[in-house]
Amino acid sequence: MIINITRSLFAVLVGVLLIILKDSAMPFLVRLLGLAFLFPALVSVINLFMTRKGAALFPLVMISIIDVGSIAFGVWLLVSPMTFLGLLAVVLAVVLLGFSLFQIYSVVSVRRSLRSAWGLLVTPLLLAVASIVVLANPFGTIATVSVILGACAVVAGLSDIVIYLIARKSVVEDVTDITSAE
Repeated sequence: MIINITRSLFAVLVGVLLIILKDSAMPFLVRLLGLAFLFPALVSVINLFMTRKGAALFPLVMISIIDVGSIAFGVWLLVSPMTFLGLLAVVLAVVLLGFSLFQIYSVVSVRRSLRSAWGLLVTPLLLAVASIVVLANPFGTIATVSVILGACAVVAGLSDIVIYLIARKSVVEDVTDITSAE
């Protein structure tokens, strides 16, 4: 149970940091992701050369393409995190726009069979507007995403703590009832 509380407190802490450091938190997380790609790949390549006899004669073609790709991707994330974030925002916005347009098409095509189908258009229209806003300003929306993720982490952490406290109180009451019945 202590692990659950620790995890929940960590989620609250990360959420608060994402909210407070909204402009610098996402590039920092991307750089951490870059390190997560870079170090295992470097260790793999170094291990490859250290464990082979005659490493100097080892053909470079044999180096794993995945390791080289991971090293390149990790360096790119470390050097240019905002470019990655902007590209990711644009790709996700395009996917979200396509999804919302498909939902709008689906609602319009079934509106003849449903009398109040227009209410079903609210969510896809909001998704379409959100994706257009992201496409118009992908770098400006990164701070907003950081705040939203931070708020979600705070709410999830606090709700886990409340659930833990309620469950603990319930268990204590059950144990008290059992011992008083004996």
